[in-house]
Amino acid sequence: MIKITDNTVRQVLDVKWVGGSDAKVVYYVKGAKGWRVRGKGDAYIGKNGLEKTREGDARTPVGELRPLRAFGILPNPGTSLPWLQVQPGTIACDEEGPYYNKIVQGVEVGGERMWELSPEYDYGIETDYNKDGIWPLGSAIFIHCKGAKAWTGGCVALDKRLMMQILKTADDGLRISVH
Repeated sequence: MIKITDNTVRQVLDVKWVGGSDAKVVYYVKGAKGWRVRGKGDAYIGKNGLEKTREGDARTPVGELRPLRAFGILPNPGTSLPWLQVQPGTIACDEEGPYYNKIVQGVEVGGERMWELSPEYDYGIETDYNKDGIWPLGSAIFIHCKGAKAWTGGCVALDKRLMMQILKTADDGLRISVH
């Protein structure tokens, strides 16, 4: 596991790249007796691997990410993270402008029509990657469920069962480490 020096960290999703768009993930939760593994499995990352540099490069950013909120097409599974119910009109904006790298509802912008992306967006976590929305550093870097493709556009895709486990136990003390 990565070295944890921040006492506010209570959960860690460790994403280790193993080649191509493949990664191994281990989900740790801190309890009274220390860190315990609560889940693990295979994951998909960006089609072009790691080290995101710009919008559309199909790479996953390296480093530590924090959760902003959880979301889903399906109902909230019981997460304590702030929840966004995905519905028709929910878009993850990927075009330059005031909504870049924001999830918006009822605004006509370019981006991912999230409600059409099941099972990928059945459940997910919005991360703080490029939180200030600086064009064209990249947008919509999420942790979400796996779909039909064995890669993502830059997100981390997990088995739905593990995604639900994370949502049910994670809070703002979650850190995602991608390396």
